[in-house]
Amino acid sequence: MRYAVIASLLVIALLVGAGVYLVGEANERTVTSVSTLVSTSTSTVTSVSIEVQTTTATVNGATTVIGGTPIPITSVETGNISIGGSPYAYTIAVNPNASRIYVASGTNVLTVVDSVSHAVVERVTLPAASEGGISIDYKMGTVYVLVQNGIAEINGTTNQVVGELPINFSFGSIAFDSATDTIYGSTGLYNGSTNTGSLIGVDPHTGTVTANVSIGYWATEVLVNPQLNLIYGVGCNQQGLFCDSTISVVNATNARLMNETTLGSAYYATATIDEKTGFIYVSGESQLAALNPYGTLIFNYYPDTCGPFISMTDDPAQNQVIMAPQNYNFLLVYNGWFGNLLSMYSLPDSPQYVAFNPVTNETYVIVSGSLLTFKGITNPGHVNDTEIGAGQICLPV
Repeated sequence: MRYAVIASLLVIALLVGAGVYLVGEANERTVTSVSTLVSTSTSTVTSVSIEVQTTTATVNGATTVIGGTPIPITSVETGNISIGGSPYAYTIAVNPNASRIYVASGTNVLTVVDSVSHAVVERVTLPAASEGGISIDYKMGTVYVLVQNGIAEINGTTNQVVGELPINFSFGSIAFDSATDTIYGSTGLYNGSTNTGSLIGVDPHTGTVTANVSIGYWATEVLVNPQLNLIYGVGCNQQGLFCDSTISVVNATNARLMNETTLGSAYYATATIDEKTGFIYVSGESQLAALNPYGTLIFNYYPDTCGPFISMTDDPAQNQVIMAPQNYNFLLVYNGWFGNLLSMYSLPDSPQYVAFNPVTNETYVIVSGSLLTFKGITNPGHVNDTEIGAGQICLPV
């Protein structure tokens, strides 16, 4: 594949002209203004409306290789905490305001780690095995953990389980919207020929379902932008054997589907949201896609390797996207404006989850049952993309 980044300079112009910026405490985003006219790679100008729009994206070739040597994680590591658990069920959530890291590992134990000392504060016994999702109410400090057949509620001060909501969200899909005090998740089913699914909003105080928006697939990733009152679902809009990754944008105020963009990855997708720009980043079998807060495609770039990516996060201060490939022993760092590969961190084994703390500027990654913490190197060029199979044809798996 060969690359062609569409409208890369136009992205900068749009951001300046649109006045898109987000300020405030960590994990709380405030958008002052967002223009409703944005340029995409599939059309010249798209007007955002409350009607459903569909955009189909294609993958655009390979990035320019910067010669260098990947950074050994041991050379920048600041902590190494044993977690244990299932190798493919890890989840990390960070409450930077309370200096806490939460790690679920597919067992009935939630590990609480101090983000300053890197000491284990508590190992909380959950009412059932965790199911790949943690979300936090940063105002109250309450931690919500997906468990089998429900959502466990943990008091962030006492680290005690204080309740369980009988809401059966699908694996991995949970997010808390501080603007409406609502937990969002997804349910869905694919039976080999028919795909169904919805984004569900739940009142955490009563367990009452307050929103049910059909999106046609199970969203494996759910994200929120509380300042714009937008909810995002990312998953496989599957029609056959392959994923056909899609992102849906829902207006949380009136529970209406606003926009839907098909990214078309054959592999399952992971996603993250940038606190400053409001951009949503989505991975695929051979893609790193960026979309504006309303779900309009900005770029769709070949990330120098084939997925799947098991997790991704972003560093808003550096405007960098950090991705964890399932099949390589590296963490990969990309430019959030254009999608090109900036740096690589070599790991002792393949990464199992990645998260970022904007207060301590530390990245957290699970490797072989341990939580590794490190502060990233800001200067780019630590890349040898031959070690991650750059240029190969990415086949569905």
